[in-house]
Amino acid sequence: VLSGELDPGVVTLPIEHPRSDELMVVKEISDELMLIVPEDHPLHGRKTFRWQELEGEAVIAFEAGSAVRKIIDQGAAAHGVNLEVVMELRSIESIVQMVRADIGVGFVSKHGLPPSMGVRCKDGGLTRTLGVVRARDRIQSHASRTFFEALEATRS
Repeated sequence: VLSGELDPGVVTLPIEHPRSDELMVVKEISDELMLIVPEDHPLHGRKTFRWQELEGEAVIAFEAGSAVRKIIDQGAAAHGVNLEVVMELRSIESIVQMVRADIGVGFVSKHGLPPSMGVRCKDGGLTRTLGVVRARDRIQSHASRTFFEALEATRS
């Protein structure tokens, strides 16, 4: 967004960037990270899990340092669980494919899952706030302006 390649953008809040003051958050969206498991996994079909149930599990995770990975690592550490990360990937689709291939379990946004898929953390702590952002001082295109007007109309 800052380079002008994207308008709008979606980021995890708070924005940790030296030029974050150049961005304007237009809308905040609550997001929950969900555990996904292979079909033959003991947690498959369950509505909730506890961190202790993941001790010793092979985990497919986002790359270290990513916002999602930080949330997952903090949640596990807060409950004394050491995650056994066997693979680090960059995309939700890749993580879902590796879980389906029975490589391990993974965590993805509930917004990227069908309603029946995903296991919620009973211990809590797997939430984040996303922000739809735009460059504060950049002139908007007609398409961008129309998008933001429609987005603003959804606020309640």
